[in-house]
Amino acid sequence: MKKTLGTLFGALCLMLFLCIFGGTGIYAGEPARIPDGVEVEGLDLSNMDSDEAKAALTEYVESVKAKTLHLTADDDTVIDIPFSQFGVDIADPSVIDALSRIGSGGNVLKRYKELTDVQNGNASYKITFKMDAEALKAVLNERIGEINRDPQDAILVRHGGQLLITEEKNGRTLKVDETVQNVEAAMNNDWNRDDLTVAMAVDETAPAHTAQELSVVQDVLGTYSTSFAGSSYNRIENIKNGAAKIDETVLYPGDVFSFTEAVAPFTAENGYYLAGAYSAGKNVDSMGGGICQVSSTLYNTVLRSELTVVERTNHMMTVGYVPLGADATIAEPTIDFKFRNDYDYPVYIEAYTYGSSVTVTFYGKETRPANRTIEFESVTEQTISPGADVVTEDPTQPEGYEQVTQSAHTGYVAAFYKLVYVDGALESRELVNRSTYNAYPRYVIKGTKPPETQAPETQAPDQTGTTATTDVPPQTTAPAVTPDPAA
Repeated sequence: MKKTLGTLFGALCLMLFLCIFGGTGIYAGEPARIPDGVEVEGLDLSNMDSDEAKAALTEYVESVKAKTLHLTADDDTVIDIPFSQFGVDIADPSVIDALSRIGSGGNVLKRYKELTDVQNGNASYKITFKMDAEALKAVLNERIGEINRDPQDAILVRHGGQLLITEEKNGRTLKVDETVQNVEAAMNNDWNRDDLTVAMAVDETAPAHTAQELSVVQDVLGTYSTSFAGSSYNRIENIKNGAAKIDETVLYPGDVFSFTEAVAPFTAENGYYLAGAYSAGKNVDSMGGGICQVSSTLYNTVLRSELTVVERTNHMMTVGYVPLGADATIAEPTIDFKFRNDYDYPVYIEAYTYGSSVTVTFYGKETRPANRTIEFESVTEQTISPGADVVTEDPTQPEGYEQVTQSAHTGYVAAFYKLVYVDGALESRELVNRSTYNAYPRYVIKGTKPPETQAPETQAPDQTGTTATTDVPPQTTAPAVTPDPAA
């Protein structure tokens, strides 16, 4: 009876073995093959032998290692880093050998369990990948300049007759360690083995000024133009250069604008030429000559926009492009023109040249009453006559020779007033400044060389009986020289 049961049990085991392995293609002398339904990382290994499976798995792993990490920021910044630069690889190389022998190696019970998994639809396997965190940190530190940035204020420009605003940007500083941790977590959490996209970990810094602040700048607060017709080429170029350097400036509440800081230094490298300017009561050629026409035009726009003048100095002599008291000179580094924005909103400066004029306009938010207007008045309080000519004698020029090297300048004391009208009626008359313009004499070079005298030559009488003499050349006077307008 025991023998019969033993024989029966043996037969059942054989039948079970044949049922399980009868369709696997495993026969003596043939290479073992992986059962149908086995996949690794979505790669179908069905009916492959060990070598074929190993080759397929190795190729797959190499394709994953060739992928790229895309680090992203919220402004569409993307930093691409190939996996090869930070050591992405299979975590356990021996797993390829193990996976290539699924269902064909080990003892009967192990193979039976694997095949049972196949029949139950559970034969899908994953490969664990790893990375070199320190290598990724090194790459990020090398490329951190592509990521980090200072905060950027909103930008306001006037183009095509419209005020255009560019949005502000937050400053950004990469948090390297936290970013590396985010990459590791992404690799270990439902990564599909394609290129890996991970958001950078950053610290953000808000800009000082935003597009919302600038959005209120819509109205003309004041404008003024002056003419440079008749100026030399160099002087015109200096005016154009100075206007361009103050154009598109934004003054926020409380900001103080320094004209000298905006346009200096007065060098050829900074775009300036030699042109007429005032120095010690004379017209001289100076680098940047004519720049004061820009500062004076700016001064008049400041007054009409009713910003606060902090520092202003009049010229030592009068200028022809603005009334007395309406000028503002500068002299690097001692004399500057400064003003402050005391409004509660930004002010935008537009400065340009067109034709023979330079124009400065301020834009902001108009809060002054519509029925209120302002005008300005220049009043001459005193006229100062030039002194006697300053004469330089030139013994190389004949008596009667005269050259004017510096014209005389009449001096003045002038008061400059601001007149405020409400509904057309004068409400107030306020002194803006009192300016003194010095008188300077004429500078003249006069010849002192006496005329040459010669004894008359004795000649034989001509046929008419008369005697010939040598004529003395007539004395001449050189034309006066008048320099270009200065300042």
